[in-house]
Amino acid sequence: MINRTTRSPAIRPAAPTDDAALLALNRTSWTAGSGFPSMRSEEMSTYFTGRRKPETHLVAERDGAIVGYVSVEPKLPFAEAAHVYALWSLVVSAQARRLGIASALLAAAEQVALEQGATKLSLRVLGSNLPAQRLYERHGYVVEGRHVAEFLIDGEYVDDLALAKSLR
Repeated sequence: MINRTTRSPAIRPAAPTDDAALLALNRTSWTAGSGFPSMRSEEMSTYFTGRRKPETHLVAERDGAIVGYVSVEPKLPFAEAAHVYALWSLVVSAQARRLGIASALLAAAEQVALEQGATKLSLRVLGSNLPAQRLYERHGYVVEGRHVAEFLIDGEYVDDLALAKSLR
């Protein structure tokens, strides 16, 4: 149970010991509107993998429980794109939504990117995920591109939106 009277979530770097909590959050927080059903059906025994590493993740805690996470890392492995970082997998547990946790994670991720020398932060969001789009727009992200009918999810074609924010 989330205590809704607690003010701000604590945001901290993820640790390898957060694996089980992030795996549980990952399993319960994605929907067809926010993620890929095929990924939800995968049997994962660990959250952190060669692709998902603790050092790229930030976690949000409230009342001692992990209630959200985000990954922020260089978008591409090229020196020419070293100034561009990307956000991946912004997740907040269903019972902790609308408490400012996503906003706190976004602010912390932006700070991490700035500290690493980024001048731009980009992300992708499904065209069907209107709450996420509104969140990102409130935080200054703008649509840079639309990949029309990029995914077929639950029998419907869904656009993939590329959003970005200047950190200068």
